[in-house]
Amino acid sequence: MASIQPRPRADGTTGYAVLFRMGKKQPSKTFDDLDGAERFVRMIDDFGPERALRYLQDEAGVEQGITLGDLAQRWLASKEGDVTPNILKGYRRDYAAWIEPRFGHREAAHIHEGDVQAWVDWMKVHPSPTTGQPLSPKSIADRHAILHQMFAWGSSRTRNLVPHNPCKETALPRRKKTPPKGLRLPELHALLIAGEKVDQDAADLVSFMAGTGWRIGESVAVLAGAIEDYGDKLYVNMERVLRRGVGFTAGGKSDAAMRRLEVLGPAVAMIRRRMVGLGPDDFLFTFADGRPGVNRRGPWNVNSFRDLRWPRLVEAAGLTERHPTPHWLRHTHVAVCIAAGLSLSEIQRRLGHEDIKTTINVYNRMYQEMNDESAARLAALLTPTPPALVQGGVVGELD
Repeated sequence: MASIQPRPRADGTTGYAVLFRMGKKQPSKTFDDLDGAERFVRMIDDFGPERALRYLQDEAGVEQGITLGDLAQRWLASKEGDVTPNILKGYRRDYAAWIEPRFGHREAAHIHEGDVQAWVDWMKVHPSPTTGQPLSPKSIADRHAILHQMFAWGSSRTRNLVPHNPCKETALPRRKKTPPKGLRLPELHALLIAGEKVDQDAADLVSFMAGTGWRIGESVAVLAGAIEDYGDKLYVNMERVLRRGVGFTAGGKSDAAMRRLEVLGPAVAMIRRRMVGLGPDDFLFTFADGRPGVNRRGPWNVNSFRDLRWPRLVEAAGLTERHPTPHWLRHTHVAVCIAAGLSLSEIQRRLGHEDIKTTINVYNRMYQEMNDESAARLAALLTPTPPALVQGGVVGELD
């Protein structure tokens, strides 16, 4: 227990000493005002004297009394203009549902690592009001990331709103890694051949996605002006993307996502065919309306492709049992790149991953088997050839 005792000073003012017990000693801490003394008593009651003293030291120069709710509103306001309105809406929704009820009323400086860990452990078993099931490891990590960003933003030296970030040491639930699914080459060929018979526009879009690894929202946004054709080589530039709830917009997930790729294989002839008669601001990929008596072409609607056109191609190619999705084409592209001997860094650049760790985490299992050429080179290096490389116990130089 801690107590407060007023102490008159020589200058006529009053200080307030907080007396508390630490082991066999009874130290004290003096404050200029009663609010500060009462706040320190609450810290002792919540965390014990040693941690309360450490927090008090950490708070030197930090704005006093800011709640997590206050911190959250300031952080969310700072994100306006940095993220899309849809992403900001998701941040606000997740904060209101999962973070505010737990921490919103609490003083941000008094939230410690144990509090955050208990919250994460609670989310593992607490059912979501939407699904009635506990959150997945990814969903828990996403909500923890929001809290982490708030504290990282507020604890920076330029703001000094909170003394520390209690989210740095949280043990998050491990995600179960599943290997990415892609089409085998014969299945991809069957899909393209079927598309030429039942839906050429959809087949062209499939050919582009499989040949570049671009996502559907990136592919349908390509304009004719993004194509560079030099005769012997053809390049495509990612200049904008289609975002759900936002529409066509400049910018990808990161700077690395805005990339320029050389197009290879049959997709080159396909693009040249579609470029005929197009202006620089025309969509490269369009589709016919399809309704009886309607003769109109327009940019792809992602839902129309995914829900109507893609299932038609899958059925015509005889692939219904595998239930492939359009995103499989991205993984198919990676599989082809690996078979061609491309390095992970080259694949990273083609996919637009900002960090090669993302490429490794997602596709490392696909990379476990060497292609024949790499295996042959390694076998040749390991096979001794005369003259012997080891002479007199010293390894000779390799040419």
